[in-house]
Amino acid sequence: MKKIKILHWFVITLIVIFIIHFLTNMYLTFYTPGFMNFGDEHYSQFIFGYYTQFVGLTFSILSFVALFFLRKGLGVTIKKGFFNKNSSKKFKIAGKLFLVSGVLSLLWDFTLLIYSKGEILFVGSIISDILLLLIGFGLLIIADFITNGNTIQQENDLTI
Repeated sequence: MKKIKILHWFVITLIVIFIIHFLTNMYLTFYTPGFMNFGDEHYSQFIFGYYTQFVGLTFSILSFVALFFLRKGLGVTIKKGFFNKNSSKKFKIAGKLFLVSGVLSLLWDFTLLIYSKGEILFVGSIISDILLLLIGFGLLIIADFITNGNTIQQENDLTI
C-alpha cells in the first residue's frame, strides 16, 4: 500500500506540473512577448498556421484528464483496498484516455514527420507517444486484474 501512496503523490505532482504548464502556455499565447511575436509568413509554414500550437495542447488536455482519473482510482484503492469496482472503473477510463491521447499524438507526429519530409526531430515524440500507449494498455490490464480479483474476493466471501 505504501507504493500506491507514493504513486498517488507522484500523480498529484504531475497534475500540478501540468497546471503550471497550461497556465504558462495560456499566458504566452495571449500575452506574447516581443521576441516570440512571429509574422504571418512564419505561421504559413505550419500545417494549420497559427492554430497548429493548439493541436498538441488538445492532446495534453486528454492526458491531464486521464491523470485526474488515475488519481481518483489510486485514492479509492488507498481508501477501500485493492479489489473494488470503483477503482477499476477509474483505471479503465484513465487507460482509455491515455490510449486515445497516445493514438492521436502518434498520428499527429507521423503527420508532422511526413510534412517535414522526414526530419529526425519527431522521433523522440513518437517514442513518447508509444510510451503513452503502453501506459494506457497497462492501466486497462490492471483494471481487468482488479475486476477479476474483486470477483474472486466476492466468491471467497460467499463460501466462508
